[in-house]
Amino acid sequence: MTYGISDVWRAIREWGFARRVAKRLLRTHAEVRREKSDLSGTALYKEVLLRTPDVHPARVDELLSQAEASVDEWTAKGRERLRFRELVHFVIMAEYQAAGHAGAIISFKKIVDRLVPPDW
Repeated sequence: MTYGISDVWRAIREWGFARRVAKRLLRTHAEVRREKSDLSGTALYKEVLLRTPDVHPARVDELLSQAEASVDEWTAKGRERLRFRELVHFVIMAEYQAAGHAGAIISFKKIVDRLVPPDW
């Protein structure tokens, strides 16, 4: 497959979008953990999503529910709960599609894997 210059610019925009959203979610996660250290799991993730400018507050419950449903046995490797890393990946994809984009050229997962620790 050959790519044109417009594909290169699109890939750069996608990379910037994914990186920006992931870093904001990580900063927000750190803030919430400092302020509300008793939160974990779904409650923590909900608070993070409510505070981030990348997700409209009316979409938080829906996004969280969809993200949890997207984690199947193969993805979770025997775990029963959603990890923050998986949530970040899901939010990036969902918000990218909500902005009117049909698909991405780059792998958002690779960006998330570089930025979010694997045990989160």
